[in-house]
Amino acid sequence: MSVVDHLAPMLGRWQGTNRLRLMPTDEYQPSTATATVTVTAVRFVSIAYTWFDGDTPQDGLLLLGGEVEADGASGVWVDSWHTGPTWMTFTGGTADGDELQLRGSYPAESGPDWGWHIHVRPREAVITMHNVVPGHEPYQVVELALEPA
Repeated sequence: MSVVDHLAPMLGRWQGTNRLRLMPTDEYQPSTATATVTVTAVRFVSIAYTWFDGDTPQDGLLLLGGEVEADGASGVWVDSWHTGPTWMTFTGGTADGDELQLRGSYPAESGPDWGWHIHVRPREAVITMHNVVPGHEPYQVVELALEPA
C-alpha cells in the first residue's frame, strides 16, 4: 500500500496538543499545535505542523512517500527546534498494523551516530518522535495528538 493511501485518514487540517520532554525522566511540556496534511506531487504526503516551546512558535515538516510494507517508505524531516538548519532522512514501514514507523540517524560530534524514530498512527491522528541515544533504548520525546480543526 502506498504512503498516500495509508495516511489518507489524516488528510486535512488538524489542531491539538504537542507534548515535549528532553529526557525520559522529565515531565512533558504541553503546547497548542496545528497540522495540515496534504497529498503533494501525487505520490507523497506532507505533514506541516506548528507547536510552541514556551512562548516561542516552532514549526516542522514531514514529507513521506513510497510503500509502507517491507521498509519501502521514506521521508524527509525538518523542524525549527529539533533539526536546526539541516534535514533528516528516514526509512521504514508498518511493523504491526496501522503505525508507520520511520528511522533516521545523524552524526554525533564524536562516537556513534544518534537518531530519531518517528511513528505516525493515521487512524488515531497521533505522531510520536523518539530520541535514539547510542547504548540506550529509544525514548519518546514528542507526542503530537490531533483532532479535526
